[in-house]
Amino acid sequence: MDELTKWYNEAQDALIVESSDATLDTIVSRIKRGSIDIDPKFQRRERWTSRQQSLLIESLLRNLPIPPVYLAQDAASGRFTVIDGKQRLTAVNAFLSGELALVGIEGNEELNGRRIYDLPVAVQDGLTMKSIRLIQLSRQSNLSAVHEVFLRLNTGGEILNAQEVRNVAYSGAMNDAVYRMAECPFLRKQFKVKQPSPAYSRMVDAEMIVRFLALNEKWKTFSGGLRQSLDDFMQDHRFAAPDEIERLERMFAKCIDAAEAIWGDSAFKRPGRDQALAGLFDAEMVALASVRDSVIERAKVQRVEIRERVDRMFAENLRFDQSVRQATNTPDRLKYRIETMLEILNG
Repeated sequence: MDELTKWYNEAQDALIVESSDATLDTIVSRIKRGSIDIDPKFQRRERWTSRQQSLLIESLLRNLPIPPVYLAQDAASGRFTVIDGKQRLTAVNAFLSGELALVGIEGNEELNGRRIYDLPVAVQDGLTMKSIRLIQLSRQSNLSAVHEVFLRLNTGGEILNAQEVRNVAYSGAMNDAVYRMAECPFLRKQFKVKQPSPAYSRMVDAEMIVRFLALNEKWKTFSGGLRQSLDDFMQDHRFAAPDEIERLERMFAKCIDAAEAIWGDSAFKRPGRDQALAGLFDAEMVALASVRDSVIERAKVQRVEIRERVDRMFAENLRFDQSVRQATNTPDRLKYRIETMLEILNG
């Protein structure tokens, strides 16, 4: 068998696809009893506004065609997760459950302000019987192929950013741990990650976790290419042992707690500014991970002096200032800012 035919046959076996039409009533029922998961871990964080959700409901009321929804069946539980169409199903579920009141409808303003039970009974019945095409990838499908479907579908419009791609491509125990660590209130406060916000949608909190873990491991041998370095870390640690993941989580918790204790609200920020810098985050967090616990405890006691040293560094050392703000991916600047922060912590 030639290589091309072999590749083709393997591709056919990788995805087992079934199609069916389901009424909105049936879909909502399946969501409520948990047989369809509309918020899988690898989905994006973006959320439609009430107006966007309302326009979808209006489209259904007007009998306009709706794109199909793609579902993947979990091999262990048998339940289905949404790999494309999360926002559509969320909107349908919200309206048919009575949570969504229509807003922003133009051309038939009488719909605005109405919930499902405010519509005439005949319209309610007609809407619930509308159907959406479901494309289902069965449990026999290859997991990597399912993730590939997600990437192909979700990069057709707005391109996924690097962390969104990692969330899909490297799903597993390490990825789950990243998102647990990303829930750290102090980290989110410093980088203004709150729901809803652009930073939350872009998964800035999760990317900062991967950035810290990856650079802490390789900063001394970093040769450039930050995105590739973060991808490599997730690839190498995707299925890390539980004790290794626990070690990394403890290390992050120790360092982020120390950063808060030493720098407080000014952690990761230039003096007098209220914008956290990824470069300064590298310097402070990796330096904290690189020193002994006794050094951290001493720095907490001497936190006022530590803060003053960092402030002077920005005022008097142009190289340090540039290393945390400009061309931060270059090996020389990464090493310089971390080594400088190590000197400050070590006194």
